[in-house]
Amino acid sequence: MSATTENCIELIKSTENYIGYEDLISYLTNESRNLSYRSFLNFNRNTIIASLTSLTSSSSTLAKWQNFNITWYNRFLSAAKELLEPNAFIELKKKVNIECLQLTTISEKKVQIKDISKSDLSKENIKLINYCYDILYELEDKPYAYLFYKNDIKDKVIKYPMDLFTINSKLENNQYTKLEEFEDDVRLIFCNCYTYNNVESEIYCLGRELETIFNKKWNEKLILHDRQTRELKRARNNDNDTDSPFKKQIRILEQNENKLVYEYIINNTFLVASAYENLIAGNIVPFIKILKTFLLTRSKMSLFSADEAVLQAIVESLLPSKYCIPELLLVMDGNKQKGFGRFGYSDIFVLKETGDNSISLELKYISLVGLIKNQKNKVNTKDLKKLDKTLEKEDEEVLLKRVYTYWSKEHKETIQITINEVLNNGINQLQSYMNIISKGKPADYFSSGVFDEHVKITKSNPNELKGFVILVVGFRHILWRPVEEVISNYVYNKV
Repeated sequence: MSATTENCIELIKSTENYIGYEDLISYLTNESRNLSYRSFLNFNRNTIIASLTSLTSSSSTLAKWQNFNITWYNRFLSAAKELLEPNAFIELKKKVNIECLQLTTISEKKVQIKDISKSDLSKENIKLINYCYDILYELEDKPYAYLFYKNDIKDKVIKYPMDLFTINSKLENNQYTKLEEFEDDVRLIFCNCYTYNNVESEIYCLGRELETIFNKKWNEKLILHDRQTRELKRARNNDNDTDSPFKKQIRILEQNENKLVYEYIINNTFLVASAYENLIAGNIVPFIKILKTFLLTRSKMSLFSADEAVLQAIVESLLPSKYCIPELLLVMDGNKQKGFGRFGYSDIFVLKETGDNSISLELKYISLVGLIKNQKNKVNTKDLKKLDKTLEKEDEEVLLKRVYTYWSKEHKETIQITINEVLNNGINQLQSYMNIISKGKPADYFSSGVFDEHVKITKSNPNELKGFVILVVGFRHILWRPVEEVISNYVYNKV
C-alpha cells in the first residue's frame, strides 16, 4: 500500500464515523478484488443491515430503502475517490452507476408485479415474469454483467441488437407471453457476443462464463418442463375415490383417447421407458436415437449456446428421475485437498429398477462455434445450421480429426484439441470414475469411494458396472463408446 493511500485512509478515519466505514476502506484497498458496488454490499451484508438502525428507527418502505441505498452509494464513491487513482475511479464510477440502475430496476419491478398481480395479469403470467426476473437477477449479480447491460458499441453494426437493459424493459412492459421468447432474447445477447468479438477477447470469454450461469439456471426449468410433458399427472381426487393411481390414469386416457396431445405423450413415454430398459441392459442404441430426436427439436439459436450443461439437462429429462443420479459425488483421492483433485463428479449414474447392474454415463459436447471459429471469426445461425447438416453425414474418421477450440477456465486460456482427443479423455475419465464407484463408500477420510447423500450403498454379491461415453457434435452427430466393465460388490439405490 502506498504512502498516499495510507494518508487518505487516516484522513477518512478522522473525518468519518459511521457503522461500516472500516469495512468499506478494507474492501477498496484490497488489490486482489475486482471492485464493484454490488460485491461490496454482498461481502458486508450483515454490517450494512446493522447500519440501517443508525439511519432510521421507523419501519422500512421502498422509498426508505432507496434513500438508504443512495447513502451507501455516496459513501462508496466518496471513499473510492480518495483512495483510487483518477482513471481507476472514473471506470469504477461508470460501473457503479450501471449497477445501481440494475438494483433499482429489479426492486421496482418486484413491487410492480405485486401490484399488477391484484388486477390485470393471470397467475401464469405472474409466475412467468417472476421466473424471468429471478434469472435476470442471477445474470446481473455478476461483476462483469455491466458489459452486457447496455449495447453502446458504436464501431460495429449489429443486425439484431439485444442487451440486459432491453430485456428488463420488455419484462416491465409485459411483452413476454412465454418463456421461450425470454430465452431467445437472452441467447441473442450471447450470439451477438460470439459473432462480433474475437474468440480470444476478454468479452468473448466473459460471455461464455455468463452463458454458463444462464444455462445452469435455465436447465432447472428445462428438466421440469420436459418431465411434465412426458409423465402422466395423477388426477386430483376430491370425492374419496379409492381407486389406485394406475386405474385413475387408465380412466383419464379412456376419456381423452381422441385427443392428439394424449396420444403424443403416451407414445413418448413408452419410447423413453423402452430406451431406459435397453440402456440398463447394456444396449444404448435406442437411447441415442431418442436423444437425437429431442436435440432436433431445439431451435437454431440454441446451436450458439448449447454446451455440456444443456446436454446433461436433456439426458436427465429422458431418464426416470427415480433411477437417475446426476453428478454423482466421488472422492477420487482421499490424500488430496478439496480443489486439488480430491473430488470428482460422474455426470449421470443410472440405476436399475430391480437388480444390481448400474450404468455410468460420461457426457461430452462439441460446440459448433468452437469448430467453425477455426475457419472464420464472424459466425451466424445460418453458418452453424449448414455445418450441423454437413457433420451429420461426415465420415466418423474425418470428424474425429477435426480441431475444436474452447476456453479453459482451469488454465484461463484458449485450448485447441481434436474431437478424438476429447472422446479418449472422456473414456479415461469415465473408467477412473467407475473404478471409484466400485469401491462403495470411503472407509475413512483418506479413502476413495462414493460420497453422495443421494445414494444408498449396501454390500451384495458381485455385479457389473457398465459405462458409456456419449459425445454430441452440434445436434445431429452423436458418437458413443462403451468402456470396460467393472465388478462391484455393492448395490446402489437412490435415497
